Amino acid sequence: MDDRGGLTAAPPAARIEVRRLTTPPDVGALAAAAGPDVVWLDSSVPAGSPATAHDRARWSVLALTDGPFAARFRHETRRAFVETTPASHAWFGGVATVEGSNGPAFAVLAELLARTPVLPEPVPGCGFALGWVGFLGYELGRESGGVDRTAEGHADADLRFVDRAVVTDATGGAWALALVAGAEPAASARNRAWLEEVTTPVTRADGGDAAPFLPDTVPATGRVTRTAYETAVDACRAEIRAGNAFQVCLTTAFAVPQVLQEARVDPATDPHLVEYLRLRATDPVPFGAYLRLGPLRVASRSPERFLRIDAAGRVSAEPIKGTRRRSDDPVEDEAARVELAASVKDRAENVMIVDLLRNDLLRTAVPGSVHVDRLCAVETYASVHQMVSTIGAVLPEGTSRAAVVRAAFPPGSMTGAPKIRAMAIADRLEGGPRGVYSGAIGYFSASGAVDLSVVIRTLVTVLDDRGAVRSRSFGAGGAVTWSSVAADEADEVETKTRSVFAGVGATVRW
Repeated sequence: MDDRGGLTAAPPAARIEVRRLTTPPDVGALAAAAGPDVVWLDSSVPAGSPATAHDRARWSVLALTDGPFAARFRHETRRAFVETTPASHAWFGGVATVEGSNGPAFAVLAELLARTPVLPEPVPGCGFALGWVGFLGYELGRESGGVDRTAEGHADADLRFVDRAVVTDATGGAWALALVAGAEPAASARNRAWLEEVTTPVTRADGGDAAPFLPDTVPATGRVTRTAYETAVDACRAEIRAGNAFQVCLTTAFAVPQVLQEARVDPATDPHLVEYLRLRATDPVPFGAYLRLGPLRVASRSPERFLRIDAAGRVSAEPIKGTRRRSDDPVEDEAARVELAASVKDRAENVMIVDLLRNDLLRTAVPGSVHVDRLCAVETYASVHQMVSTIGAVLPEGTSRAAVVRAAFPPGSMTGAPKIRAMAIADRLEGGPRGVYSGAIGYFSASGAVDLSVVIRTLVTVLDDRGAVRSRSFGAGGAVTWSSVAADEADEVETKTRSVFAGVGATVRW
């Protein structure tokens, strides 16, 4: 067992081959040209963002799921499924294909990570050394004391082991990465051939000039009315008054019009990817992502990191609590930022989640290593101001990365405090699963590094067996405390929702 989280030593002559790309690629075009499934971890920030935001947004990863060493882990209806190719079967030491075992998701993930051979990080400063990429849905919280629900229409988790990727640096650098192993010459030859192909420029995929999918007159409709949401806020306050919680993250969802109902998804002309390109053009964020995984299309414009673990075992969490909509008027915009920074209510919400995350990290960290690096800092993005804190910790040698994530899952900023009780209250009032929303997107690198975002500001599309749109939804919510005002909480939901829907031409109606 290796000291970077249980990873095993790489087989002899196994390594990541790297090609420096002389011309920065159009990553959107590469995503469009990729195989049936793809994961794009897409970082960017608007001009004028704080240095901390630029640091978080330095690296982007386009992970391709169709290489010869590819493998898949998904957890659905409380069962685990693992699929391997002949080359990946050998790469993971003969791991058996699993079809519907009853293993808990995080236990199966821990075993897969332990079987993943260690690979050094090939690009200095970037933690990604190939590995497992995808999402962990909110309903996996059942494994750490949450309500026993499952997602509707898709898996609770879908992670792919990828042996091909393109990594880009915000400063302009780009690298193609591919796994090669002496024991698998045919698979290695295929990956070397891909490295040569990826250096060829790809036709630009840019949805910025296309007509919007949704006309301005088409509304996105709330799952509940605004009045019903405000009533639920007051129900949360009653629970807090009774001493059952300190804070509850109450969410709702909006249904996006079925304008793509008859669309068939061709990976080369993916309309959901075009939609995502439009969103990213109007709303740069450090933790954007586009996922095309089986029946799912996930377009995330998240500004929030859940957990980062480097290969040496240093951990950081960066919860966001407190949001204000930006104004086109500079004076009003600055006033909104100052008001957020001084808000007693928002600072109280943020500090409660910081304390919750400190407790989550204490479960797996070296005693005494958990610390707060910054508290209630205000950061500015394209459409909102947000209050952000940073908590750090150090892991003991040999700590499973899956165990660290499980101990902190779901993200505390999406639950409330105390976590288990707050989750139960929210579930009763929301009346349904959250699915991908409120979970995590990112990677478990073969180096032992992990980087996961919180799934917020995210459009989730589920397709049926024919490739037609089955559902399209957007989740939004906020932290309810005793001092919350129901109308203000509803306003915050609208602010968060409009920050994304403006990019696809939709209005909000509830």
